[in-house]
Amino acid sequence: METLTEAAKNAYTNELNKKYDEQLKKTLSIKIFLANILKDCLEEFKDYDQYDIAEKYIEGEPEVSVEAVHINDKEVITGMDRDDTVVRYDILFYAYVPSLSGTVKLIINIEAQNKFNTKYPLLKRAVYYCSRLISDQYNKEFTNSEYGNIKKVVSIWICWDAPKNKQNTITRFSLKEQNIIGKAKYNFKDYDLLDIVMVCLGKRDSENYKSCLKLIDVITASDLSAQERLDIMENDFNIKITKNIEEGVTTMCNVSYGIEKRGEERGEMKGRAEGRAEGIIENLTNNIKALMETGQYTFDSAFNILKAPEDKYSLIKKMVLGM
Repeated sequence: METLTEAAKNAYTNELNKKYDEQLKKTLSIKIFLANILKDCLEEFKDYDQYDIAEKYIEGEPEVSVEAVHINDKEVITGMDRDDTVVRYDILFYAYVPSLSGTVKLIINIEAQNKFNTKYPLLKRAVYYCSRLISDQYNKEFTNSEYGNIKKVVSIWICWDAPKNKQNTITRFSLKEQNIIGKAKYNFKDYDLLDIVMVCLGKRDSENYKSCLKLIDVITASDLSAQERLDIMENDFNIKITKNIEEGVTTMCNVSYGIEKRGEERGEMKGRAEGRAEGIIENLTNNIKALMETGQYTFDSAFNILKAPEDKYSLIKKMVLGM
């Protein structure tokens, strides 16, 4: 069997992870999935049908890794493509507020976050993103001193690696009025300009495993086949399976390298080396096929990098190559 150097293994792993992240953002940006997230996370949409939100209130096509948050000027190295130093919003789009008959728009950002515990507080980063979304409206949504035209911004952070006390929770942070002396009242819409929502996924046996927490888990569950995922979406969430959804979910299965670690942390899988269940073998087969289709990998190199169980080599090779 072909032997891979550590450098080659790291290169393959990085490419797989990059593909997975790209496909995850692309799949989450499908409008009906965004509609479910908005319905469960924002007060403005809770009473509206998911398809009304998707078809009437989400404007245009969401941008995926297009708009820049900022440029890391200090990280620019001579000879480096400047685009490599740009930090971009994962998903960015406009949505109309239903109760206001489409006259007011929200600017909504969704971030897919693999690591909850980082070297900085994640909430501070979310506040920074919202601040950038507000300040960036100058000369776009308002000019000069027309501050009344500022649009409300929302940043929703989907987290897979949350600590146990935060798993299967949805928490919203917003500006609020607080009287210190007296009982003055201000117009709520004049300061209701910023919401942060933390969506923390967790174990499936939790009583809170429902709504978009369940839907997002199903979209990314490495121990479910594409058809199982689609069946749950259709039966539990009344989602009509379109070609776009089917392609997105199937591709997620084929590039799902890295998500298994989260499954291991939930105690639902034992890992690739011990993965003898039929679903795991099917996922490995799909992942190997996806790598080989790039033209950069042989069966053996793909088998190696995915750490497939040695005792299943012949079975998986037959499933992939038909020999």
